[in-house]
Amino acid sequence: MTPRRSRAERTLLGLEFGTAAAALGGGILLAVRPDGAFLHADPHVLRRTPFTDWRLPGLLLAAGCGGGYLATGLLQLRRHRAARPLAVAAGAGLVGLEVWETAVIEFQPLEALFAVVGAAVVVLALRLPPGAATG
Repeated sequence: MTPRRSRAERTLLGLEFGTAAAALGGGILLAVRPDGAFLHADPHVLRRTPFTDWRLPGLLLAAGCGGGYLATGLLQLRRHRAARPLAVAAGAGLVGLEVWETAVIEFQPLEALFAVVGAAVVVLALRLPPGAATG
């Protein structure tokens, strides 16, 4: 019988799957409309990046962040032994991405929110007992 999930583990799963859904949805919308119209994302903010429109950043967001957080959440759901280090890496990666976006593109409040989410994922993953993983 699988032990009940702690509040920290349930919160971590919610953050992982919620971030995956937001990144997949946002990335797909940017790729479908690379002018950023669906998300009111001005292509002009990309002027200091190698991108001329939102298509490739959208695909990278969907595949990298969305796919990464989906995989992390699925491993956590299964309590796989790789879930904890992958969650720490995903959270730290999200914080790093948001810092880069703020420095290179421009600050937007949503970036601060996702940086906090990334930090929360790191903290929650590190708080899980090492014995929680069974796979």
